[in-house]
Amino acid sequence: MAVENGGMLFYTEHRYYGQSWPHENNSLSVKDLTHLSLEQALADLAHFIRDQKSRNPKLTHSKVVLIGGSYSGSMVAWMTQLYPELFSASWASSAPLMAKSDFYEYMQLVNNSIQLSYGRNCTERLEKGLSHLVELFNSNKTTELLKKLNACENYNANDELDRISFFNGIGNYLALIVQSYRAYIPSLCHKLMTMQSSEEKALQRLLEQLYAADKLCQDFSYQSMLQLFGEHTDQSTGTRAWFYQTCNQFGWYTTTIWANNSSFGGQVPLWYFQRLCRDAFGPGQKPNKLEAGIAQLNEQFGGLDFNQKERYRQVIFTHGQLDPWRAMGQQVGNQAIVLPGYSHVEDLASINVRDTVPMNLAKLRVMSFLRRHMAAI
Repeated sequence: MAVENGGMLFYTEHRYYGQSWPHENNSLSVKDLTHLSLEQALADLAHFIRDQKSRNPKLTHSKVVLIGGSYSGSMVAWMTQLYPELFSASWASSAPLMAKSDFYEYMQLVNNSIQLSYGRNCTERLEKGLSHLVELFNSNKTTELLKKLNACENYNANDELDRISFFNGIGNYLALIVQSYRAYIPSLCHKLMTMQSSEEKALQRLLEQLYAADKLCQDFSYQSMLQLFGEHTDQSTGTRAWFYQTCNQFGWYTTTIWANNSSFGGQVPLWYFQRLCRDAFGPGQKPNKLEAGIAQLNEQFGGLDFNQKERYRQVIFTHGQLDPWRAMGQQVGNQAIVLPGYSHVEDLASINVRDTVPMNLAKLRVMSFLRRHMAAI
């Protein structure tokens, strides 16, 4: 797209990620993380655009198009509300727009996407398998299970946090396949459906094959989960920085319990993530602090309750049908495209003859939208 329009491409890095540290010691301590927020990141991007235009005479009068996927897709959409004078148009791929702490819809859509990709028989076997695992925990019969899964000795099946972490880990594995590796959904389901066992134990057998082959033991514990967000254990991945943002402004916690219903075993409540936030960032990290941040963000940017003739007029939204994140994004209207059979940010790749006709037509439609807005300014 840049070549076709004589453009230059810039990839900007979010503060606290990669090499972009506002403090010399690259600190991830709570006191140094206070400068990590959406507003700061958007202001950084605005400064970058102004700075490039002032430094390079060839860019002084050039048009600016913002493109992002996932959280960066949210950012380019939200930029239109704060700095509309800086750009002509935006393309937001797989962009969640509404912040929400109890994001149970995510795992609901993971289930729906598996069913769409393979069939109800796979999702039903998954649910039966998870119910079987829940029953093993409820009846205190996990010794053999944990041995076959090569669990580390520090894991305590009777500890509530360890138990939730176990089921959260299984959910994360399935969610990762749907969100980022959707081409493997059929093979995963095929393995599950052809496993030589009862329907209830098929998932257990699949997990045994997945985990037992590893030479290192599998740490399913809460402490292992918490360590991912540790101040001194994460200096490069951005995991602690992202978790801090979710604990303060976004939420988006993939729970499996809602309104007297559940999915994927129904073992992962919201309070589990609230506890992780507190343990990772201290006693000041209270649930009401996050809810206040969520309310402020949704009020400022409209959440999903907006008229696109008034808000986000310069933005086109694209979502994969299989992407669980689309539940928090704009999916309706003339400036929204939902792509059948695709998942998270897959539309950001170049046009490819191996893609489906709807995918390539969507990319042409996106380009037409961006050109039209560039010409109108």
